[in-house]
Amino acid sequence: MKILIKIFIFLALFFFTELTYAKSWCKAIYNQNILPGELQKQINKCRNSDNFFLAIHSSYKNAGHLLNSFVAEYCDLNRRLLRTEPREGDPFFTVVCEFRKSNLRK
Repeated sequence: MKILIKIFIFLALFFFTELTYAKSWCKAIYNQNILPGELQKQINKCRNSDNFFLAIHSSYKNAGHLLNSFVAEYCDLNRRLLRTEPREGDPFFTVVCEFRKSNLRK
């Protein structure tokens, strides 16, 4: 009887589990001492990535607006977005999202 239960559990796990695939990640960090064009170079590396992480330092007066514009441009808005605002000891606005795939992008 125990063997039959073990076989049933094994077969149930085998047939009812979903396949999972590894996703590729890309990150871009807009820091205080970033050089002009450096952020765009980081984002250009993301073309073949599935997920996107962006961090913008809060020393920029418009950091929240920058984050929103990058989300609109690079994130798939039909998917879930995870955002954080700066906390004590962590001076970055951050977002994690699914990278938007577009045929218009070079």
